[in-house]
Amino acid sequence: MATTSSLPKHIPHDSVTIRHHASSSIQHGLIKPTFLPPGIPVKPLDIDQLHKSIQQYGPILNLHPDEQFVNTSIEDFLQHSTLVDNQTKSRIKAPHPDDLPQHGTNSQYYLEVDLVVKPGHFATAKAYVHAFWQPGIPYTDLQFWFFNAYNGPGTAHITGLMMDTASHSGDVNLAPMGEHWGDWEMCMVRIDNTTQRMTGLWLSQHAKGQFFSSTQLESAISFHGTQPVIYSARNGHGNFPRPGPNPTEDHKFAGVPAGVDFFIRNDCATGGLQLDCAKKYELVSAQWLNAPILTPKWLTYPFRWGPEGTSIHLNAKSVVDIVRDAAGKELEEFLPVEVLTVLAGDILSHFVKGDINGPASPSQHGTWNGTYPVYT
Repeated sequence: MATTSSLPKHIPHDSVTIRHHASSSIQHGLIKPTFLPPGIPVKPLDIDQLHKSIQQYGPILNLHPDEQFVNTSIEDFLQHSTLVDNQTKSRIKAPHPDDLPQHGTNSQYYLEVDLVVKPGHFATAKAYVHAFWQPGIPYTDLQFWFFNAYNGPGTAHITGLMMDTASHSGDVNLAPMGEHWGDWEMCMVRIDNTTQRMTGLWLSQHAKGQFFSSTQLESAISFHGTQPVIYSARNGHGNFPRPGPNPTEDHKFAGVPAGVDFFIRNDCATGGLQLDCAKKYELVSAQWLNAPILTPKWLTYPFRWGPEGTSIHLNAKSVVDIVRDAAGKELEEFLPVEVLTVLAGDILSHFVKGDINGPASPSQHGTWNGTYPVYT
């Protein structure tokens, strides 16, 4: 690869060094629950030990200083929403969590959301903690769930290649791709039940994430005392272990004589708002405990967190036009229709999920039951 000093001045410095910012997991695929052999007793954490672990190892979440859509609380979000029943046409303005339905036909309910809630209300933000443990498992997973009212558009970084060497480079705003209401992300902190020490960490990055075992924590994660310090990506809110562009979905198309290198930026930085999850949290679930934990009904609300009629109608040609317009004339010569079409298909598969009215509640996610997908 060319050195930064030999590159034309219009190529951003981080387009060359960007991959050095990424921290890789040492485990890939699916991280599944680990059970001890039958007959070996495993003692679960009690309610006091659980709160102590949360207060000792709760992560500190750093938001990007340019974040437009900050974390908020479910309570504040619902205060600015109207629950609509598609069948009966009934409407409940500012529904209480107890008003949220638990059953119904597909797409029966949706939320009309006031635009005023879109930027979020950070003063109300907190981590919603689900503690996962099952008999035979020697650890407890503390899942810190973060909620944003809105997820902003994605940003792609495109580098034009000549003879497999960077020639032109630039960022492409992919709006409206990546945008949706009701964004959930999560940081899992694994606690050894015997020592009550942290032994692992998983960071959600949309559909997948990164897992760091006890042997990798010290080198991959920064700590403030005993608390892991993590970062929320601008607009998309995926969680990452350090500042920087944190590239994902890295793909290269051709290269000789010409080609394109493409990845999604997940920009993280210091200097923004901080959410201290050891102080601002609500324990919403720990199913093995007899102690009363009030599980709010929004946790098992099986419908999506946004309005109806928000389907994205984009095809590869639409994405080609978006990328070409955003890339500008400098990059256009490196983006022939054939390359753009392949690139557009890859972008579509990453961003377009058919509807932008938000993902389901945390309890509907596979990670809720202790299985964590990891980028390969």
